[in-house]
Amino acid sequence: MVCIAIRGWITQNPSVKTFIHSALAATSLLATLTAGEVPATGISSESECDTQSLFGAPHLRFASNKSDTELPGFRLGAATYTHRFSADFDNLPGDVSSDRFDLWAPVLPLNFGDMHVIASLGYEATRYDTSAVTLLPEDTLHRVNMPVVFLHDISEEWIWGAMVMPTYAGNTGGDAFTYSAALGAGYQWNPNLEVFGGVYYAENFGEEVFVPGIGFVWRPAPRWKVSVLPPMGAISYSLSDKWLLSLYGQYRSPSWNSKADAAGPQRLVNMSSFSLGLKAEYNLGGAFWASLGAGWSMGQNLTVDNTSNNKLVDDDIDASPFVQAGLNLRF
Repeated sequence: MVCIAIRGWITQNPSVKTFIHSALAATSLLATLTAGEVPATGISSESECDTQSLFGAPHLRFASNKSDTELPGFRLGAATYTHRFSADFDNLPGDVSSDRFDLWAPVLPLNFGDMHVIASLGYEATRYDTSAVTLLPEDTLHRVNMPVVFLHDISEEWIWGAMVMPTYAGNTGGDAFTYSAALGAGYQWNPNLEVFGGVYYAENFGEEVFVPGIGFVWRPAPRWKVSVLPPMGAISYSLSDKWLLSLYGQYRSPSWNSKADAAGPQRLVNMSSFSLGLKAEYNLGGAFWASLGAGWSMGQNLTVDNTSNNKLVDDDIDASPFVQAGLNLRF
């Protein structure tokens, strides 16, 4: 039910790619918070919703009894490791591979009747390994997100919400902080279709962006689900109550403020890519699901700017395979 995932969206303008990667946050925010299937034991009436506990994952009327599928709901928490195999630069010497660890967890979910406040914590550690000297930092790049989300569960047909999120992205001090906010709404079009829309604002290393976005979740058959929640999309099939298969695509374009080091001066580093993969999830028991996935990363690009926004590097990277393993907490 709860997943704050603020990620990338493709843009042809490298100068704003550093914050367009989060451009449709309002859409993904509300959709992933509310569009996941609720299990049979979930809360479905207004009176029960109003009397739920003060602390804990919210029970929402919106989309609560609209699904007869066995697909699990969205993630409340997750830990994921991803390895991207080596790929050659187009113009720079050598090649590059990467290892990334992601952790998402709820910190303070509070419920006040049909209004909910959810604070979460996301941590991401990324390390790049190159076979030649480039402006990519040699040490680990960190990203810490602290989104605070407000939801108003108006009815089974409507929900709206807002988000503010400070972010630390870099390997140095206070100049690596950025801020973003989102506002959006969801509408239950029919028992098998929810649509979402919103707007997103970000201040990212001295530049600003304001972007609208839309998305949807569609259930064409009891065991199938199609979701387009930019910058993510997936087609999922439930083999049983224990197994879930997904074909998914996701665009990522993370940026970091890297400190001066032996490779170069203080600089803004952006690494973008589109990943297409297959993933299998298995229910370990209760809300815990293990996942294994593999796929192909394409459209990869590295840009590096100095602190005066002068471009130092803009180079494409060949496509490369990746593998992924994780543990999800679902409700």
